[in-house]
Amino acid sequence: MKLLFIGNSHTFVHYVPLRVREFCGKHGRTIDAVMLTHPGMGLDWHLQQAQTCYNLMCGGYDAVILQHNAHPFPGRDSLLAAGKAMAGMVPEKTKIYLYMTWTEKKNPGGQSAMSEAYEALAGEIGAEVCPVGRIWWQVADLYPREELYSADGEHSSALGASLSASVIGRTLLGMDITPGDCYRDAKELETLSQDLFEKVILPKL
Repeated sequence: MKLLFIGNSHTFVHYVPLRVREFCGKHGRTIDAVMLTHPGMGLDWHLQQAQTCYNLMCGGYDAVILQHNAHPFPGRDSLLAAGKAMAGMVPEKTKIYLYMTWTEKKNPGGQSAMSEAYEALAGEIGAEVCPVGRIWWQVADLYPREELYSADGEHSSALGASLSASVIGRTLLGMDITPGDCYRDAKELETLSQDLFEKVILPKL
């Protein structure tokens, strides 16, 4: 399966696409993951970039995984407008997934609005949601000693990125998505944090 990730630092911090590839590989599915990301930028910014259009039209992707601004979340209208415009660029053969992010550590109450916006967009464009944000807070409640955030209280720790990868991978493979299962997956994927770059990135440079 050839995947294109479009997003920002919540996609590239700790290499979420590579962790998705590792998760799917362990479950017998080979993944070729490509990402178009830029710090702090949302889907509206990506719409204006030539590489976005080129990759979508000519990349031969089986699926695209879209991730909008998260901190601060610009709101439902922003997500729907950018998401629907992006969907208009996606070829019919390419399935659309939405990477629902999480709110800031100090803002757990904001998750419902963010989650509902992603789910509304999915209904509008016929996409499938990877419910990372919803699972994130459930895992945080169930395992309070674990730290999903980096020191800034916004980005993910290696464990948080691994949790994201589990939710995305399980969505792609049609597997059950429960907090307990995703937490166990994340603990396994977290061990990649020390040598992921050296094993996967450096040999290709």
